[in-house]
Amino acid sequence: MTQVEHTLTHLPLPEQLQRLVKNAEMIQSKPFQVFKDELSGKLLWLRPSVNGISLISCCAETPQRGSTNISIRNLGKKMENQLLRPARKTPEKQLQSWLIQCAMKSGGRLELLDGILGGQFWFVSDEIALRTTSEKLVADLLLVRIDSEGLASLVNAELKSERSMETFRQVIYFRKAIEDPGLQEGWKAFAEVMTGQKFQWHPSRETSGVVIWPAVGKNSKNALANEKRKSFARVEVVGYREINNYTLEPETLP
Repeated sequence: MTQVEHTLTHLPLPEQLQRLVKNAEMIQSKPFQVFKDELSGKLLWLRPSVNGISLISCCAETPQRGSTNISIRNLGKKMENQLLRPARKTPEKQLQSWLIQCAMKSGGRLELLDGILGGQFWFVSDEIALRTTSEKLVADLLLVRIDSEGLASLVNAELKSERSMETFRQVIYFRKAIEDPGLQEGWKAFAEVMTGQKFQWHPSRETSGVVIWPAVGKNSKNALANEKRKSFARVEVVGYREINNYTLEPETLP
């Protein structure tokens, strides 16, 4: 455990979430927004965390590479840094970077999920982590889904390059944090700050999850994972294929 992580274990979860929101607000402030177009053009993403702000690459060649401890004073210089390519293939990071790219190019929307899962999806942030004295609560992506009635709810997504049922458990595990009645208003505030939207939230505290992993093809209905996933409520599944970049397809229950 790093010194920063050790410090976090002594902060209550509401305070950690407050710090996350504060850093999100900083990213959306005018001094940082001056760099918005340049960041987008270079496929760079400002990621808030409990501890600060990171500058992250969404390029296919340098997926999720970047710098931490970003401030308005050093952002311009950090944007000029040459990033090293990963020494090995990182399929999950490449998928994550591609999804963030899609959102950046669509004003924060993840429209490619709309037709697959229904509703309207907004990208909030990625690599979210909170820590208690005994555990770490993490999510690959946090999204907002707007249903057919215009009501918004939180969605956490897990990305995997292999089909493992542990992925579903990770979704359910983080759900404890976003459905916590003492934290949910903070999550909603975070989502609205990051997207720049004012949502009409569903009165229920229930959230949902999405697993995005390699597609199995025409026989996906017979896949063992699709049978086992019935045990995990409110988790939908999307398969991806690396064909001319990426394509996504739904995996329905048998």
